[in-house]
Amino acid sequence: MEKFKSLDKKNKLKLLLYSILILISFFVTLISVTILDILNDVPKMDLNNLSNSFNQTSSIYDENGKLLEKIESLEYRTIVPIEKVPKHIKDAFISIEDERFYKHIGIDFQGIASAFIDNIKAGKIVRGGSTITQQLVKNVYLSNVKTINRKVQEAYLAIGVDKKLLKDEILEAYLNRINLGQGSYGVEAAAQTYFSKDVWDLNLSQSALIAGITKSPVEYPPFKRIPKDSYKDGELIGTMDINGEQMYLVLNPKAFERQKTVLKKMYSLGCITETEYNDALKFDIVSSLNPGIKKYHSMSSYSTDYIKSEAAKLLSKYYSVSQDEAEHKLFTGGYSIYSSIDENIQHDLENIYVNFKDYLNSNTNSNHGAKALSFTLDGTDNILDANGNIVYFQRYNFFDEEFNFKIDKENYNINSKGDLSITNSLFNTASNKLDIIDIYEINSDENLQTYNIGFLNIPRDVYEEKADYIIISSGFLKNKSDFYKIDANNNLIISKEYYSYESIPTLQPQSSAIILDNESGYVKAIVGGLDVNSKNLKIYNRATNSVRSPGSLIKPVVYLTALENGYTLGSVKDDVPIYIDGNMWPSNDYPGFGGLLTLRLALENNSNVIPVEFLQEMGLDKMKDTLKKFGIINSANASKDNFISLSENKYKSDENLDSLALGNMQRGITNIDAAQIYRTIATGGDTKDVSSVIKIEDANGTTIINNSTKKTEKSFDSTNCYLLTDALRTNVTRGIAKGAGTLKLDIAGEIGLNKFNSDLWFTGYSPKYTISTWIGCDSPKIELDADSKLILNLFKQISQDVNQNLPTTKFVKPDNIVEKYICQKSGNLGTKLCEEVDAGYIEKYKSGTEPTKYCDQHIKLLICNKSNRLASEYCPKEDVEYKIFFERQPAYIASERGGIYPDDYEYVPKLYCNYHDEDWYNKNKEKKKTKKQQKTTKDKSSKSSSKKG
Repeated sequence: MEKFKSLDKKNKLKLLLYSILILISFFVTLISVTILDILNDVPKMDLNNLSNSFNQTSSIYDENGKLLEKIESLEYRTIVPIEKVPKHIKDAFISIEDERFYKHIGIDFQGIASAFIDNIKAGKIVRGGSTITQQLVKNVYLSNVKTINRKVQEAYLAIGVDKKLLKDEILEAYLNRINLGQGSYGVEAAAQTYFSKDVWDLNLSQSALIAGITKSPVEYPPFKRIPKDSYKDGELIGTMDINGEQMYLVLNPKAFERQKTVLKKMYSLGCITETEYNDALKFDIVSSLNPGIKKYHSMSSYSTDYIKSEAAKLLSKYYSVSQDEAEHKLFTGGYSIYSSIDENIQHDLENIYVNFKDYLNSNTNSNHGAKALSFTLDGTDNILDANGNIVYFQRYNFFDEEFNFKIDKENYNINSKGDLSITNSLFNTASNKLDIIDIYEINSDENLQTYNIGFLNIPRDVYEEKADYIIISSGFLKNKSDFYKIDANNNLIISKEYYSYESIPTLQPQSSAIILDNESGYVKAIVGGLDVNSKNLKIYNRATNSVRSPGSLIKPVVYLTALENGYTLGSVKDDVPIYIDGNMWPSNDYPGFGGLLTLRLALENNSNVIPVEFLQEMGLDKMKDTLKKFGIINSANASKDNFISLSENKYKSDENLDSLALGNMQRGITNIDAAQIYRTIATGGDTKDVSSVIKIEDANGTTIINNSTKKTEKSFDSTNCYLLTDALRTNVTRGIAKGAGTLKLDIAGEIGLNKFNSDLWFTGYSPKYTISTWIGCDSPKIELDADSKLILNLFKQISQDVNQNLPTTKFVKPDNIVEKYICQKSGNLGTKLCEEVDAGYIEKYKSGTEPTKYCDQHIKLLICNKSNRLASEYCPKEDVEYKIFFERQPAYIASERGGIYPDDYEYVPKLYCNYHDEDWYNKNKEKKKTKKQQKTTKDKSSKSSSKKG
């Protein structure tokens, strides 16, 4: 320091500059090394053939590498050469996304600086500086994760692309690749999706609308797809069926504001004249919207459909992109998907469902409406629900052979002004739209067949809803002369162009099944409905998408919660009348009440009371914690589960005993949820996510997703899971599920029955596989009228096919299990008295939890048969015998239980015999004495007569 001070000013300045140069060199070197390191990870792509990089066919293989299906991509995007793309389309995209596209080298330094200044001024990110070339390489080669590394790689690739390709080649690839919302990739797909036109037929206004979507395919499409059940408000412009679910197309005002921004930018850059600009603004863009019927990729079966859905979800997570973007990558990215689906098991399962109609018809009757169903009809044969509301119209009441909506004179009127009024009972009044009630017919085999009918597709501002009718304005009708006509019988016929409908009926009830490999958690086979022969449609998968009330299928989850909280299979509860909020609830599905039952026997008897009692003691939060571990409740994001919490709906929630103890949920669970729950129990608490995808390789053969190495988490005590498995096993051998098993194989499982009579479930497992089956109508308002044997036999048939020739047929008992003979009423160790009255059995326990106290409630008493009281000293030996009684502690007081006694109730005598008292004894003694004397006299007389003779 002293030496530095001694230097003159000139040398000090030299030393300072030298130090700054060293620091600059250090930082430049550091940055260079960092950038080189980042660039080492840049994907090695053929930049001379960019179009093919996003047009490669992906393939699905089984786990052994056998090709199952090639996923074609043509239906998701139509490639359009740049020569066929109109100038106003190209100008619109370049103006709003990259105005110096033809001038920069792949990255735009002026654009980056301008964006930086604008963001600083706004105090937030309001625009980016990415060029069209950068966007292209990001979408083709990189992920959407916003990191410095990705931006460096993106810039490097963009410069490389710009050097090797002409600008029009880059623009062609971009315009055929860009995500434009609603599953549309590229300008031709967008033109068809939003206007049902080819891209070269779009005008300036329509082109600007499509270009505006690029900023955010989620925020700026001209309409949004809303599930039918989730629609609340907004102008409806059409419908679309996606994955078997009807979606409403709702106008999006943001898109039209964005369109104006695009047009203004085009005008300011001189791409269009003032006249063109004004004409484009005046154009009625909303009326020109004409949503095309999206033709989604053909699915060969429920199984490959499910594989693709799972693969898209995994790619979405891996690349941090939207589901639409991930699906696009799947169909165009040349991926190899290795699936767990076993072709042979899938084939066997589908064969069962091919003949399901015959199986249904031979095992059910049509006593209450149709085979396996129960419903009520009104005077014109429309199906009613329990509240008298119409669920389905009889098909020909309001529709003809061609599915024209036919309304008789009694249900419509046209006033002098030309306004049309229609009775509102033709529409689903629970809806916020003119949702036409669906229709049905009964076929020759007495099966119910339903047809889905959409909503009346007219703008919200052209009709009004009154108490008994809706009225459509004459102004709308004058402009839409094709909306209706009047036939010769004065019926009003509404054109099919104004609503959607299904022309092919759906058989009811439906069914689904899923088979999991216990150890891996992989799906081996899946069927989502009866349409197993359909190979050309992306059909609705009820196994994965249909959410239904599980009913008693949830009870083993209650019992697992109890085991996890210190109870045992031998814990005893009382199946007797209980009162909730002053009302006696619940009742059982069987007559009366069973009385004292262990946990195992409560499960086998399907008691409704005892699971309620367990949750009353433990608290609802314990059960909710269990459901969180199973993934049924998503504590991080409630919108992603089907459980309705009090915070979501305080009037109709699942946070109550009816839902949590008895499974009568507002929504419920899917079949795959049920399979995952029971598979977790089967594996001793392993909560690995169910999947049909083992691994995914990219187009270069690099494994990017590997589910086989995913770690599993033990969420439950393995011994408790084994104990519950054993209870579910005896449920199959002697309980309510008797008939689902076979003699040679251990099967554990449970029937699902709910209070709505809307669903039949059976979910069970062997040591190798978990199988979940479901039967029910697509509308849960239609009740089933079928014996539980229908679902038990279906499960048994599937189980026999999949479990044949297994090396392991028995559940393996852990070393820490002990067995004890217990009294089934007290839960204590059984005595000879318990054994004598067959009131005991051998129960299994986790070592250290077994009972140590012997039953002292079974008592032996000497009873007088004449009075049924305790024998007194006066009771003769021929009238007395020892009897064994169970003395409840505390005593059962029927008056506190509505005067109802449980089935196992025993009266234990406390009073002594009042028939054989002292007076009786003395009289009887005197009688015996007299009889004895008389006998002696008789004997003497007899001897005297003998001597005389």
